[in-house]
Amino acid sequence: MRVVRPSSVEEYASWFLRRAARGGDPDPIPDKPEEQVQAMWDRHRHKMRDWFSAGTRWHIVMLDAIRDLADLVFLESPWTKSEGLVVPGGSNYRFLDRVAANAIKERYLVRPSAHKHKAYYDSLAAGTCRLEGEDRIAICSAEPTEMSQNPVARYYLLDGVGRCLPYMILVTEQKLTYQPVEAFLAEREAA
Repeated sequence: MRVVRPSSVEEYASWFLRRAARGGDPDPIPDKPEEQVQAMWDRHRHKMRDWFSAGTRWHIVMLDAIRDLADLVFLESPWTKSEGLVVPGGSNYRFLDRVAANAIKERYLVRPSAHKHKAYYDSLAAGTCRLEGEDRIAICSAEPTEMSQNPVARYYLLDGVGRCLPYMILVTEQKLTYQPVEAFLAEREAA
């Protein structure tokens, strides 16, 4: 992973709210950066971590190596488990590369429930979507519980599940050659 430049929670909030608006979110984007951060806490709490504070270090990074992306901790939820994407058991079962392998094995992308992931799969395969700029992802320091289940884990995939899973499937299927992925990185303040 390579640090490109410093960033901030304000830049992250502005970026996320613009993405949400493009995706159909009807809520207005506040004008002031501090109001945008508050909108994230109010409207998109699941995209924030309790430890996001003045001590959090923010950067824009490039995930230059495939392992940088493959070793991200993926969302574990009733939905990801019922779809057979996250299959508890063994260590590192939530890593993105394991989730992609499960998706391929279970033929996830042909299911009607996978329509959003399939749309990203098609646009990534066609080259009309790249994981950079407005379509970058967001990662953050993994929580202790995420690291206990995934001992090699350092970072959690905070935003970009819909883009990263299809991308990792395409790379695993060797339909795309891995290209570096741009991400916001929020690192927990050192203890």
